[in-house]
Amino acid sequence: MNLFTLIVLSFGHIVIDLHLGAVPTLMLYMRDAFSLGYAQVGLIILVSNFSSSVIQPLFGLYSDRTNLPWLMPLGIGLATLGMSLAGVMPYFPLVIATVFISGIGVAAYHPEGAKISHFAAGERRNSAMALFSVGGNLGFSLGPILAALLLGTWGLTGSLGFLIPGLATTLAFYLLQPRIMKATSRARKAWQEQKKVNKTLPAVHTGGLVILIIIVILRSWVQYGLISYLPFYYTDFLGGEKHIAAALVSIFLVAGAIGTLIGGPLADRFGTKKHIAVSMGLMFPLLYLLLNTGGGATVAFTALAGAVLISTFSPTLVMGQQYLPHHIGLASGLMTGLAVGLGGLGVPILGIFADKFGVDLVLKILAVMPLAGFPLALFLPRPPGDKTTVGADSKIQAEQSI
Repeated sequence: MNLFTLIVLSFGHIVIDLHLGAVPTLMLYMRDAFSLGYAQVGLIILVSNFSSSVIQPLFGLYSDRTNLPWLMPLGIGLATLGMSLAGVMPYFPLVIATVFISGIGVAAYHPEGAKISHFAAGERRNSAMALFSVGGNLGFSLGPILAALLLGTWGLTGSLGFLIPGLATTLAFYLLQPRIMKATSRARKAWQEQKKVNKTLPAVHTGGLVILIIIVILRSWVQYGLISYLPFYYTDFLGGEKHIAAALVSIFLVAGAIGTLIGGPLADRFGTKKHIAVSMGLMFPLLYLLLNTGGGATVAFTALAGAVLISTFSPTLVMGQQYLPHHIGLASGLMTGLAVGLGGLGVPILGIFADKFGVDLVLKILAVMPLAGFPLALFLPRPPGDKTTVGADSKIQAEQSI
């Protein structure tokens, strides 16, 4: 693995998803400022997920045709600008517009960052992608904490504080572009040659890709549902404090970041399919216990649920790239973008249920949903040309060591 490149990309992933992770905390303050219902709160998540996730494959498709390293600093800059301005907008439609702009920046960064991470991975793809992915999970988990600090101290105008880390990282990525591209140039050339020479490797494994996308949609629906409505469950149903509710989201996401780091090596050792199936199977009992315990046990099961659920993030990304070996950027956009975004589209639906039947019912629905992902994971086919891909990576790694 090219460790320097992966660390830089992972740090950029932290900053880009810092803005995405701040959205649930922003919703808590926006609800009071604009007197929003659950469905309107869900609309903020809907817009954020549509712009940050659903359109990602378009960036990925374009990225596969040429090298676009400038998408990364541009994406970080747009994400920073949108989130920073969201808190100072005087009208709710303008808040929606700035959240949309921030999401566009997130969408621009991910496919290019995941594609370059693939080229920097060597043989240990799950482990390398885990290093890249953990940055996003850390950023997503730190977002609520930073947002709570800024908004809790200065009110909604505190969102301007996101300008400091965002603009600094944008400048750093602009300056580091040449070094990143040089470090991955040999792997990129080998990938281009492999597409031309290896005509027998299918460009798309449709069946496996469809099953995998459905699994990621289910996982994302559960993840976004929990980070969106677990705080309201804690404050409105259990009568807890707002700052503790925000802390539960951070605990869930920090544990998810740890799970991501562990999940990559586990998938490398025991197999991606097995890891995904075990994760889906464990989620129902963990969420059941989360909803039927109290005190410290609730915190513990929140952390375990986050670690187990999000540990599949990098393995599903790697498997998606294997199902689309000729279109790595597109695969990255589908796995980290479209599938995740479609899962996020379920949040407003859950909001309608919460408005009508109570937020506790929403949490019970989320607990049952992973049961559908377990049998699907058992039917995931082995990615085509898996041995050929590993062999190509070994050749690249050997040439780099020489």
